[in-house]
Amino acid sequence: MNGAHHPADRVTLFGVGRLGICTALCLEKAGYHVLGVDVNSAYIDKINNKTLNSPEPSVNEMLSASKNFRATTDEDEGIQFADVIMIVVATPSTGVDERHYDHSALSMVLSSLNKRKLQNKHVVICCTVLPGYCREVANFLIRDCVNTTISYNPEFIAQGDVIRGLLRPDMVLIGEGTKEAGDALEKMYRRMVQNEPEIRRMSPESAEICKLAINCFITTKIAFANMIGDTADSTEGANKEDILEAIGCDSRIGSKCLKPGYGFGGPCFPRDNRALGHHMRSVGVEPHIPFATDTQNKDHTKLQVKELMDSGIQEFEFCDVAYKEGCSVPIIEESQKLSIAVQLARAGRNVTIRDKENLVLAVQQQ
Repeated sequence: MNGAHHPADRVTLFGVGRLGICTALCLEKAGYHVLGVDVNSAYIDKINNKTLNSPEPSVNEMLSASKNFRATTDEDEGIQFADVIMIVVATPSTGVDERHYDHSALSMVLSSLNKRKLQNKHVVICCTVLPGYCREVANFLIRDCVNTTISYNPEFIAQGDVIRGLLRPDMVLIGEGTKEAGDALEKMYRRMVQNEPEIRRMSPESAEICKLAINCFITTKIAFANMIGDTADSTEGANKEDILEAIGCDSRIGSKCLKPGYGFGGPCFPRDNRALGHHMRSVGVEPHIPFATDTQNKDHTKLQVKELMDSGIQEFEFCDVAYKEGCSVPIIEESQKLSIAVQLARAGRNVTIRDKENLVLAVQQQ
């Protein structure tokens, strides 16, 4: 990697895990020189040696072809490398009801940046946070940095389809700390994407709410479709597919996420929906829709279990038990299909799960 390149052509990413490495590779493909910073030295070696074996489609091929992406454990090198510093670390759910995100890894990175007293940098938070984090926490954590901005730029991607989601997004959401920061991010995305998405710029606070609100709307639509499907199944002569296809023809509604099936799950939808409800309650707004959506999703799964139990069938075989159909990444978090399989097994039914080796291993380790 040639150090002579202008900082405008460089990007540093703190965190090059499941999402971070995808972002890094897409930026590199667009012509940027990218440096990833991570704490896992063995993982860093695999990136630099191009021996990483990722289950995420296209990652291994893009890594092999990359010429201007490398990784390091040296934070100082990462800070000096670029004026734009993107943070893509995990903010997992905490608590039984998952109303909160664990911001500790993110806050640790910001505190580390503050100790180094950054100057003239744009710090971009790409991981999901609760509304208010940027204003109330992030800005405080970098209080000793000079002329350094905090922006919020969450990605709308799906595991198993991350690269396509980054390169061809419907919309890019930029919660800009300043107009200059927003300009830099918009320029970067227009260079990286392969389509012409809507680029929506707003305050970090608006973007924090917007990220959760989009996922809440999608989960509500999925729960609604399953509710109508359950109603049709319980009504003589009604056909749920016919009903939902007709509803989707209305341009005000649309057909996406309006198909009957298993409930929603995964690492984003359930927790973002609940987190929005928690934030609404914290600011004095009753979260009827997020909570009803969560309840409806659980009720649908209970009904599916009851129908299978009432069928009298003693042996069941489940395939494709990831949190969504056709997902190549072994993520089973809140998989409704897997939940049904487990409940049937606990009720004494003989249950067999047939899936890809990495998914079977994930189930065994749960």
